[in-house]
Amino acid sequence: MTLMPGDLIFTGTPKGVILEQPKEKQKWLKTNDKVDISIESLGTLSNVFV
Repeated sequence: MTLMPGDLIFTGTPKGVILEQPKEKQKWLKTNDKVDISIESLGTLSNVFV
């Protein structure tokens, strides 16, 4: 697959991430959490929640 400038990549949320967990195990994203998304041979996108 070839990505072109401006292409968007939507990954969605994998099954079981939070909603299928019991309330006491659910961990939501909060201020200062960092999420990194990497694509081999392309690079890494990092986002920090503020």
